[in-house]
Order: sequence, then structure tokens, then C-alpha cells
Amino acid sequence: MIYDDKKFIGKVIRNARKKAKLNQAELSEKLGMSEKNLSNIENGRQYPQVNNFLRIIEVLNLTLKDFGVNSSERPILDEVKEHLVSKILSSPDKKIKLYQRALELIDDTAE
Repeated sequence: MIYDDKKFIGKVIRNARKKAKLNQAELSEKLGMSEKNLSNIENGRQYPQVNNFLRIIEVLNLTLKDFGVNSSERPILDEVKEHLVSKILSSPDKKIKLYQRALELIDDTAE
């Protein structure tokens, strides 16, 4: 199961930040984002943008399993997800923004 709840995602990030002994200002500086943006994410007021999410999991040494991705439930789909995540992680920022826009369009269409 994947937990896509903003509050759950924010809680995972906040707990990992505290475990890394970083305050919001320190983490936001490492991530290149505003402290207010990080606060909004941690407090479940907004989802992180894809590029910010990828930097967060990298800096805080998180995995997708930390966010509720369980690879034992559906291995074929998980392989596809893993491939997509790997592709995104190795992409330049310009492509990440395109991926993010594509996902937003898909989300808008699915509603």
C-alpha cells in the first residue's frame, strides 16, 4: 500500500529530519527550498514537488518503503515503479520538471 496522505508524508519527513538532528532551516538550506515550503510539507498542508521529494529522500536517506511502498504486494508493478523512480533520480532538473507536469496532468485528468 502507498500512503499518499499529505500528513503521513509530512510526518515521515519530519521524523527523519529530527532523527538526522537537523532543524527545518538546516534541512531547507540543504534542499535548496524555503523553510516555509518545508514547514508546509511537514505539517501536511502540501505535497512536496517531485524534484523536492527526490532531494528530501536523498538527503535524509529515506526509501520509498518509508512512505508505505511495499514491494512484496505487487512485484511487477513495483519493478515498474522502481524503474520510473530510478529514471527520475538520474534525470536533470529540466526533465524532472517535465515529469512533474506530466503527473499533474494525469492527476487532473483522473479526478
